Amino acid sequence: MAGHRGAKIALAGGAALVSALAFSAPAQAADVSNIVSYASHTRAQAVSYGANGAVRICDTYADGYGVAVRYYRTTGNLQWLRNNNGAGSSHCVETSDIPSNPIAVFSACVRIEGVDYCNTTWADTDRW
Repeated sequence: MAGHRGAKIALAGGAALVSALAFSAPAQAADVSNIVSYASHTRAQAVSYGANGAVRICDTYADGYGVAVRYYRTTGNLQWLRNNNGAGSSHCVETSDIPSNPIAVFSACVRIEGVDYCNTTWADTDRW
């Protein structure tokens, strides 16, 4: 019986230690992505990753159309990053990585005949 009580105390202490470690660990941002499709093909994929200090836009379909990502950092105005080559094959460009001013929301776009067609749902990184 005494051995059983000791096991309970050890388990409770271990659980408290694990909980304390979980609360002391630094917060990790999650990878967030956003796509835009046109004529039944995914044309662009935008991704913010790691600490969400940067966003990447990838051209995912070789159609000659450029792609873009529109985004807001936690501080600042609307910004755009464009990839105009239209080559597909997951050709990507990305913003500078600024962990102190992370990406807050972003949306993937495809540019067809001078008009940006963007995903109407903004991807939110929860980094406000």
